[in-house]
Order: sequence, then structure tokens, then C-alpha cells
Amino acid sequence: MSKRNKNLEYIIVGAVILLSIIYIVFKKTDSIHYKIPVLKNIDKGSISKIEMDRAGKHIVIEKKKGEWLVGEGGFKTDPEKIEKIIDAVSTLSLSTLVSRSGNYFKYELDDNRKIKVKVLGGKNILREFDTGKIASTYDHTNVKFPGDKNIYLAKGSIRNEFDKSVDDLRDKKIFVLEKNNIKVIKLIMEGKEYVLNKTILPVLNEKESKEDKDKSPAVKIEWKHDNVKADNSKVKNVISVVSDLICDGFIYTENDPEGTESLFELTLTDGSTKNKISILKSKNKDDIKYSGSTSQSKYKFFIKKYKIDNFLDPLKEIFGIKKKEEQK
Repeated sequence: MSKRNKNLEYIIVGAVILLSIIYIVFKKTDSIHYKIPVLKNIDKGSISKIEMDRAGKHIVIEKKKGEWLVGEGGFKTDPEKIEKIIDAVSTLSLSTLVSRSGNYFKYELDDNRKIKVKVLGGKNILREFDTGKIASTYDHTNVKFPGDKNIYLAKGSIRNEFDKSVDDLRDKKIFVLEKNNIKVIKLIMEGKEYVLNKTILPVLNEKESKEDKDKSPAVKIEWKHDNVKADNSKVKNVISVVSDLICDGFIYTENDPEGTESLFELTLTDGSTKNKISILKSKNKDDIKYSGSTSQSKYKFFIKKYKIDNFLDPLKEIFGIKKKEEQK
């Protein structure tokens, strides 16, 4: 090999080595640039307020006297939904960098669609970020942070926890009773009053052993209407449904747009307390919901008809109302 060719070979080898060094240096720099932020978990007990903004709609969840409240009305919240929100903000974790392009529309992080979340402990901001589109895998969400144009994937479909209205976050339990304590059930419908009374009777057993006698005496429960025994299974079904009643939304206007005429009033006496639920007739017979109120809540509400029918139909059978309706 000539001296000229050897020199050329050295030049080529040197150039390859130089390019390799440059590649390694720039790759290392680039990897530093792409470093994903590591977020520390927030102590849940330190969180006192969470603010959520979307397209001009501002929702505040605030802890007051140990209770989480939502909206300007300071409404009680659904504990399960609030717990999911707190879990999402306190354990936020990033898995990868998605984009540095600033194309926020593609990831639903533009001003009209992003949900801005701010987590506070007193006056201190504990965490602040924007949530965008849920990834196609449904187990990640696109997020962005103030002062950082990059878009990251956060673990979990967390946007679902923040994409709520005040009504979504409210506690919708409107009637809660201790089933075994109910003694009297009174229904007022179409101007007529129907009453069921509970009687607790001892069960007599002449052949019981001494051990049985030492135990609490066995009893049976009877429900009667006009001194006629009612079907215990139907009464049990009524009590089971109505003692844990959840509405589907609240009425925020002063006048109820859905109805004014009474469909029925139901009173369940629990010890010495009379708990009442009042439901109004729908103006449109095709409506799938009623409106009403209860003695346990100061707010009027909407409730789907099937939830009412689940306990009203058995009651109508017990009192013979259904048979009269069918004969008309």
C-alpha cells in the first residue's frame, strides 16, 4: 500500500472516530434534555383545596372542619369520588415524554379542552398541572406542567377523575335509614292514607331445651295493614330499597320545572323520628324521572322513575292500590 493510501486511510479512520465521539456526546446531551421529571408523592393529609378549571368553568373542592365540600353552595361530596381525585393528584407519576412540539391541540391540551388542576395546602401550591387526552391504551393520560412546554404521559386514566361537574361530585344519598328500626310505614296517595304497622311476636316452642331457654327468645316479625297480614317479603323489599336511596341530580332553580302535583308521600317511622319522602308527578308522562324532596335533605332532586317504582309498586300491591288501578 502506498504512503498516500495509508494517509488517506488514517484520515478516514480519524474522521469516523471523531464522528463517533460527536455522536456519543450529543446523544448524552440529548438524553439529559429528555429527562422525565420525577414527582414526589404528596401527603394526602396536607391537601386542603383542589381547584379544577375547564373552558371557563371553575370548580373548587375544599376541606372544612374535616369534611370535603364542593361548589359555592358548600355541598357535601361523594366520598368515593373525592378519594379518587385525591389519589390521582397525590400519587401523580410520569412514564414517558410524548412531545416537545407545542402542538397541544393533538393531545387535547389546548385552552378549550384541557383541565387545569391546582392542589393546595393552605396557601401553598403543592402541585399544578394540565390534563389532556387519555391515551389509546386507556391507562395513561397526556399532561403538561406550568413553565414546561413538553407533554408527558402520566400513569392512569386520571382525566376521568377531574372531568366532573359540581353535580357529579355531590353526595346523592337522600334517604338513609336503619332498616331494623322501622316500625311504621305510611303512604299517602291520591288523597288516601295507607298504613303498615310492625309487630314483633315471640316464637313459642314447647320442646325447647334448657340451653335454648337461656338464649334470647326467638321472635318473628309481622306487618299488618287494617289488621290484615302483609307479605313480609314485599315489605322487606320496600324497606331495603327506600332505606338507601340515591338520587340522580339536584334542582338548582327556585321553582321546580318538572312537576308540582303530588304523586305520593311516604313516611317511615324510625324509633320516634318520622322520615318523609315526597315525590311529584311528572308533567310529561314520557319523562324517565321524577322530582321530589326528603326530610333528610334540604335540596330538591331528580330521581329516575325505576328507582321509585322499585319500592312503590310493591307498596301498591300490599295496599291493594294496583288492583284498583287495573280495574279502572
